[in-house]
Amino acid sequence: MPDWKMLVRRRLGHVDLPSGSAKAVVSELAAHLEETYQHALANGLTNRAAIRLALQEVDDWRVLAVNISRAKEGLMNHRTKSLWLPALITLSAASVSLAVTQFLRTQPRLVWIGGWGMTFYWQWLATLPLFGALGARLSQRAEGTTRARLAAGLAPSLTMLIVMSLILPWGLAIDGFHFFRLVGFGLGLVNWVAIPAAALLIGALPFAFRSGWNLRVNA
Repeated sequence: MPDWKMLVRRRLGHVDLPSGSAKAVVSELAAHLEETYQHALANGLTNRAAIRLALQEVDDWRVLAVNISRAKEGLMNHRTKSLWLPALITLSAASVSLAVTQFLRTQPRLVWIGGWGMTFYWQWLATLPLFGALGARLSQRAEGTTRARLAAGLAPSLTMLIVMSLILPWGLAIDGFHFFRLVGFGLGLVNWVAIPAAALLIGALPFAFRSGWNLRVNA
């Protein structure tokens, strides 16, 4: 069976491709040729005829390689615009809001639950629906999926969840299950993940499912 990746590399020759996408382009073309080759064999063609048929699939190797490269770069740019950038803006805005709240020496509200105290910065929580809406709206403008919009709007809570999940193994390794009683891990999740997530979701939901359906249908 031909080494399609090697064959593609030779055919591409000195085609100028971005370094980050060269390997992906080779793999993409090789997979396509392999599929065509196997289909030809299944239809009774000889090995040589199947190879010739597969190679005929590509009229211009340079044009095809550049098109694949651009398509992959476009996918990465879309993901950045529809997810990572809105999520970063939402996270930054929520972080600045919390820092300003603390800088102004706003006293948090202390709520006791079963002997454990939970602190709530009500002024900060009140701003989170705005930031959730901001992240989801930015993702919507970039034609992000519903999942991307929700992730962008909930970025501060998702980030805190990741941070607490990274802390958990260390706490268990050092203090065992006493770690849960020591820091009230469950209440920490509620205090810094669940409640902020609910506030962010209030703002994000109006933009999460609203999309340009009419434009897509007309297209």
